[in-house]
Amino acid sequence: MSAADPHESSGAYVLHALPDGERRAFEAHLAECGQCQEEVAELRATTALLGQLTAEHPPESLRDQVLRKVADTPQEPRPHAQEAQPHTQEARPHPTAKVPGRRRPARSLILALAASVAVALVCLGLAGWQHQEASDAKDHADRVEAQAHEVQAQAHQVEAEQKNVTKVLTASDVRLQTQVLSDGATASVTFSRSEGSATLAVSGLPALPAGRTYAAWFMEDGTPVPAGLLSGDPGRQVTLLEGTLDDATAVALSVEPDGGSPQPTTVPLGAVPLTA
Repeated sequence: MSAADPHESSGAYVLHALPDGERRAFEAHLAECGQCQEEVAELRATTALLGQLTAEHPPESLRDQVLRKVADTPQEPRPHAQEAQPHTQEARPHPTAKVPGRRRPARSLILALAASVAVALVCLGLAGWQHQEASDAKDHADRVEAQAHEVQAQAHQVEAEQKNVTKVLTASDVRLQTQVLSDGATASVTFSRSEGSATLAVSGLPALPAGRTYAAWFMEDGTPVPAGLLSGDPGRQVTLLEGTLDDATAVALSVEPDGGSPQPTTVPLGAVPLTA
């Protein structure tokens, strides 16, 4: 803004970029200049549209950057001021007179800034969407990878159990013992002392209520040693017992809380003797 020409200060005034002294001078001029009043109204309407461009919130630094850009942008000189003749006197137009067809540089600046801000806000929104999409894709990939590891671990466990079962069934000293339990189910134990392993097959088990499961025990000198859990589902179940036979003389079965317990909490349903 120049002291001799306040007409070029509309844009800086709308953006609150004028120093206090220049702002007061422009407001005094604005009270008498219909052309500047119209331009200020149009520029304010244009800047008001910026808030409706997107729902994304721009960073706090964006307004300061825009104001610095306005302050650093030189105002275009008025054409008649550049070509003034020293011996020709021209009457200055009345401050309220409007020159038809004249393009105001402040208005062009505001429109350019509006377009720039709109593009910046759209880019911010797109970047945020892309970041969220990438984050969701990574979370999904992590879940799939974790599930794959779990399935692989289960497959390895099943494979190991199958190998141990095969060793028991093909051992030279393999034995099979069967016992009817107190609830009417039938329990069969296949074991090998040389392999130190045993399998338990139970058929006719009643269904258990939620929170309960079947637990197997190796009986060593009358002391129960945990040998694994069976599900509480009815029907036939086969499992490779955990641990080694050692000096076990029987395999017992009881009903326990989910997850098992260090010692039986109920009277065993029965025991299958392990006789050579």
